[in-house]
Amino acid sequence: MKLTAKGIELLRSPMGVMLVIPAPHDNDLSKIKPDKEYDVEIKEKRKQRSLTANNYMWLICQKIANVLSKHSYTSKDDVYRKAILDSGAFTYVPIREDAVDRYIQVWQSGGTGWIAADVGKCQNLDGFHNVKCYHGSSVYTVEEMQRLIDCLVDEYNQLGIKLDDSDYIQSLVREWGNEQKKKA
Repeated sequence: MKLTAKGIELLRSPMGVMLVIPAPHDNDLSKIKPDKEYDVEIKEKRKQRSLTANNYMWLICQKIANVLSKHSYTSKDDVYRKAILDSGAFTYVPIREDAVDRYIQVWQSGGTGWIAADVGKCQNLDGFHNVKCYHGSSVYTVEEMQRLIDCLVDEYNQLGIKLDDSDYIQSLVREWGNEQKKKA
């Protein structure tokens, strides 16, 4: 059973703190037995947005994939990976020549947007190759996420598809940045 309540009161007693929860008359509540143990979770009700920046980004990827698939099949993952490559967030990592393939395999196991490519021998380190490592959007900063969404919006516009107001998109990206800060 799940319910939303307002006006919860705390009563302190020698047994501990007791909660008084105003609730509607409900058949499920009448089934509560004092001798049974229950899991109870109380959390502040928050207004949930229907879309986050990440969800919005995937929605754009899907819409682009739908249009591109009219000519030949393109998945939303293909669109996402192309946008990751086009929008930038990457790091060069020098890797021993004999470990390059394994390093790329491990890096790419991080998720759909975690892409790595051997870009050749290091000029200053004998026996090493540079691997260009693209980070998936799950670890993007606000600026990187903005750039990724801008890249997708640009492709979207080039395909002639109508998109939501850019102020709305900006608000999703800002909110996404706040969520990322809370996780850190």
